[in-house]
Amino acid sequence: MKNLVKCVLFGLLVFTITLTSCQKYDPYEDTPKTACPGGDCEYSFKINPQQQPNAYLDENGYWHVFTGGLRYFQIIGELEDPYDFYHINDIPDVSVAMDSDYWITFDTISFTTPMYGILSWYSTPSMNTPLPIGDTTYSINGLILNDESITNLVGYEITPHTCMDCPYSSTLFGVYSRYNTHPTFNIFNLGELKGDTATFFIEIEYASEWRYSRNPNAKKAHVVYTTDLKVIFE
Repeated sequence: MKNLVKCVLFGLLVFTITLTSCQKYDPYEDTPKTACPGGDCEYSFKINPQQQPNAYLDENGYWHVFTGGLRYFQIIGELEDPYDFYHINDIPDVSVAMDSDYWITFDTISFTTPMYGILSWYSTPSMNTPLPIGDTTYSINGLILNDESITNLVGYEITPHTCMDCPYSSTLFGVYSRYNTHPTFNIFNLGELKGDTATFFIEIEYASEWRYSRNPNAKKAHVVYTTDLKVIFE
């Protein structure tokens, strides 16, 4: 009888071990499924008060920036730090891109383009949108074909020699801050801007290095947020 009990107990033990060993192992179960601990990552942008101590945000959501003094002002951001898993050599895998709808050409003449987001002007219809400048109507394409250079208020330039239809063309436009949770952007602040309004479009990307990962959890963590910051120059 004792031998029978021992055999039964041994059989149950073998069955339990076999059942456990057959359970599917998930090598990615410890990978965070979101880039940040709270799920959605938190972020904010504002005018740097150290350089624009009198700048303020009004009730309509517009920042008021004062011209004169320094030839530039700063837009600064604060991004939530991602999980340690989404750091590369202890550096957070985050990037921020910025663009604006405000351009300067002919040295002092400025104009704005209709835009809904970062680099949204970079399409054939948008580059051919009529832009009234003084008594003449131009377009971005028209200015370039007329051997004129245009400079975006965030700092990048399009010249007659800029390739507009190369595979890498879109990487030439906008300004970027990478691997930094406190991005800083220097923006032109010219006296000619007084009385004008500009919109700065911002794109925040988390876990970009994992967007093509075989790790399904890490791939889900890749996320892009968009926001904007409107400025009135006084």
